[in-house]
Amino acid sequence: MTFSFDSTFIDKWQTLIGSALGPFLAVILSVIGFRIKSVLEKREEKKEYLRRVEVGITSSLNDIYTVREQLQWFSNRLHKLAAETKSHKNTREFFLSTVNFPAIREIYNDPDMMAFKVKSYYLHNKILFASAGIKQTNETTHNLKNDFDSILRQNELLVALLSRKPPSESADNITKIQRETYSENLENFAKAIDEYITQGIQLGIRALTQTKIYNDLLRKKWGWFALWRQEGTSLKYFKNKENHQKFSRNLDSMDRIDAFIEVEVQALAAKAEARKNKISIANK
Repeated sequence: MTFSFDSTFIDKWQTLIGSALGPFLAVILSVIGFRIKSVLEKREEKKEYLRRVEVGITSSLNDIYTVREQLQWFSNRLHKLAAETKSHKNTREFFLSTVNFPAIREIYNDPDMMAFKVKSYYLHNKILFASAGIKQTNETTHNLKNDFDSILRQNELLVALLSRKPPSESADNITKIQRETYSENLENFAKAIDEYITQGIQLGIRALTQTKIYNDLLRKKWGWFALWRQEGTSLKYFKNKENHQKFSRNLDSMDRIDAFIEVEVQALAAKAEARKNKISIANK
């Protein structure tokens, strides 16, 4: 018995398989290629978001330090003016001297930053807090000028009212009332600014510094690993729910990261203060 080999049959099957497999492989490769392209684009998009966060936060930090210096300068002038008012030697004169309210810089606040997809619960919330804080600070410093103008108007009104006192009233007593009232208002306003610098501005500086430090960490070459190490829960073993909670996306995890970067935050703040003092000495 003899067997004949039909090569035409094999060729037809190869052609059939090739014609079916070719488009299938093309689709698979297209899907893989699209997926890789999408991953790379998202990675570049995130890098750009983090770069813009760096630019925005750095600008905000520079501005808030300037605002602090401007408010501190104005507060010092108010304390001095209050002392001059109280110690004015001519007891028969009203005291009308004043100081100009400085043109306070508006702190930079990128309106788009809150929508950035930074893939970090900590950084996203710090950006939200910082943005809200900057907005409130800008509004507060703007209102300070209105409050100071109100003090000046009150003093002018007091002078006008006391000037109408009957001749029987002692001139020394009339001017003393005006000077003491004006001095007290100036001193209280200066103390309010000092308190705002300590409790408001300084907290804002700290929040912006924390945001900058953590953003810098994520921008490094192994930033993805740092993000997983500080915020990731996958591929990690937790003894109990409480330990897992510390790595969950909540305020507890933010406190933990705050503590983790505290040394770097203090170092950057000290460096900024040293630079400010150096500039202040050079300008004297």
